[in-house]
Amino acid sequence: MADPIKDYPTLLAATEEYLARDDLQSYVPIFVQHAEGRFNTDLKVVDMHKSTGPKDLAEGRTDLPADFIDWVVVEWTPPANSPQRPLMLRYVEADSPEFRTRHRPNGPAQFYTVLAGKVRVMPSVSGKLEMTYYARIPPLTVAQPTNWLITKAPEVYLYATLMEAALFQKDEEKSAQWLGLVKERLGAIFGQADTQKTAARTARPAVASAEMTAAQAIS
Repeated sequence: MADPIKDYPTLLAATEEYLARDDLQSYVPIFVQHAEGRFNTDLKVVDMHKSTGPKDLAEGRTDLPADFIDWVVVEWTPPANSPQRPLMLRYVEADSPEFRTRHRPNGPAQFYTVLAGKVRVMPSVSGKLEMTYYARIPPLTVAQPTNWLITKAPEVYLYATLMEAALFQKDEEKSAQWLGLVKERLGAIFGQADTQKTAARTARPAVASAEMTAAQAIS
């Protein structure tokens, strides 16, 4: 009987015991990696929120966080002694009219986008940018055997890994069963539909503020 799952080694051991197949043991780390890929694609919960803290803008731009998945909210703070006030910015596409022309050239930051791996604000101003975003779940490795998800929901890691193993074996029935358990446990732990509700609830005040600022700028 494998030890209770608490980290990467115990997850590997439990998965191998469930599979009970010597020919699949070398693939288990790959199954874990694929499971984490699905988590990062499908899961958005408050536990994934991460903040950069205030970062200096250089010519209206700063680096996109390496573990970025999606936005929660972005706040611009003007330089010291500026009469302008901090603002929540609105995301727009880089080729949108808002980003290209629909802003006051000498006004405060109104919009932001991602271009060539950089977060850029428009108009291009100085100040600081604090980005709160959904961060990728830190991958489990021998050197980093734990993360917040396996600590909070070890069974989810196990079920998702076994689902990937079933998919590898082209066993659709078992993969569907494991997927059902993954969804059931995620719903019980994080709340049903928490993904979209959390993101929308957090972003709504920022969007409203940004739209009001934009409307004033082009009126």
